Amino acid sequence: MFPLILLALSTLTTAASTHSHPLDPLSPAELIAVRAAVLASPLVRARPLTFHYVGLDEPDKTDVLSYAEARSSSSRAALPRRAFVITRAGGQSHELRVDITDTNAATVLSHSVHHGAGFPIHTSEEQFAAEALPFGHAPFVESMRRRGLDMDDVLCPVSTVGWFGDTGPSESDGKVQKRVVKLVCFVAGATPNFYARPVEGVTLVVDLDRMAIVEYKDRVVYPVPKAEGTDYRTAKVEPPYTGPTAAPGVVLQPEGRGFHIDGHLVR
Repeated sequence: MFPLILLALSTLTTAASTHSHPLDPLSPAELIAVRAAVLASPLVRARPLTFHYVGLDEPDKTDVLSYAEARSSSSRAALPRRAFVITRAGGQSHELRVDITDTNAATVLSHSVHHGAGFPIHTSEEQFAAEALPFGHAPFVESMRRRGLDMDDVLCPVSTVGWFGDTGPSESDGKVQKRVVKLVCFVAGATPNFYARPVEGVTLVVDLDRMAIVEYKDRVVYPVPKAEGTDYRTAKVEPPYTGPTAAPGVVLQPEGRGFHIDGHLVR
């Protein structure tokens, strides 16, 4: 997941030394420094450790306003650069703040373990791994066989289990909530609109920390909707949804555009 964050920001950011505003997003150099500082910190020893969020820990509003109101760049006091990080390790959600004012000496300033409801969003690696689990699960394979479905046409996207309020088991009860997701399956086949073809009655629950199916249900068998008539692409639809295209429209701004972009600043 971390390389994806670097790739997404690499075209938007520059080195830490060239920041023109304290709210500029983290640069690639800063992201690398954050990663190194977290992995080297003795505060989180468990492994593997995965990064689920890395972003700017914004300075106080009063400090930002003072910075913006300074008459010249020479009179502006440089504000500390800090990152806020959410990681997952040892079955716990860790929140850390990292000082990256000097990327060559990044330091973890604080660390806490999140307790209570809520978990970090799953990473793309977790999503792909969870989606692959049903196809090696014998009860699921049998369920698809009974429905006469081709396994190559079946896909099972990851979904949240839902939000039921902060009323679940607590650590004091010895029943800590698990970080789980629900898989609901569909059939693509001859249409890209697979959401129109659900495999009803079948649900799976995956424990992301164990990366294992912990609950499987096949409650009832309903026919899967046919693919015919579900393809929404223009080249595939038939009347009455086809016909002459609308006349093109043009939007004009006689006095020019109403915004100006300067680096990361939009006026």
